[in-house]
Amino acid sequence: MHDFFNKKGWECEQFSDTDRLLNTIDNSIFDLFIIDVNLSGSNGIDLLKEVRKKNPQVPTIMISALTDIETVMDAYNEGCDEYLKKPFDLRELEVKVSKLTNENILELSESVKYDLSGRILLVNGEKIHLSQKESNLFHTFMTNINQPLTHEYLESVIWGAIEDNGHALRNLVLRMRKRVGKGIIDTVQGKGYIVRMNSAK
Repeated sequence: MHDFFNKKGWECEQFSDTDRLLNTIDNSIFDLFIIDVNLSGSNGIDLLKEVRKKNPQVPTIMISALTDIETVMDAYNEGCDEYLKKPFDLRELEVKVSKLTNENILELSESVKYDLSGRILLVNGEKIHLSQKESNLFHTFMTNINQPLTHEYLESVIWGAIEDNGHALRNLVLRMRKRVGKGIIDTVQGKGYIVRMNSAK
């Protein structure tokens, strides 16, 4: 990853020692962190907690061969912006890095915009207050543009467990649709929901 992004023109630093990383970020400015969940002698989730204390607004991508929902949920609950499961194509990682660092303001329609880094929804230029669950739901949509998300996945992200009937999720999606207007959050029949970047009118 270090060599790949260096060749792309990014200025990268690689750390195998968590203490050195934490000491370095006290005196340096980073645009993004990529943290492996499986670290030698330590745990990436614990490192994420410490990084978030020092840099709460800097985007963070967690990577791991672990695919169990508990690990994924722990990562999101501690503030990661993306979770990428190994093995993955480095070009997929590049897309996520570019989205988190360069496309901070996503324009969903003429009146609806979303600030990825600040997790702020703007409608007609005004900041819309979102509950914690609404914010988690919409941020999940915005970091998975053009990707259908199943009911089960969304429920696990929002509540940490799968609801029996999905009624709570449907109500949450309905509230968000009222906030952002029609044509932004689409239903994928029998599967879940999707936000298409160019679908809003």
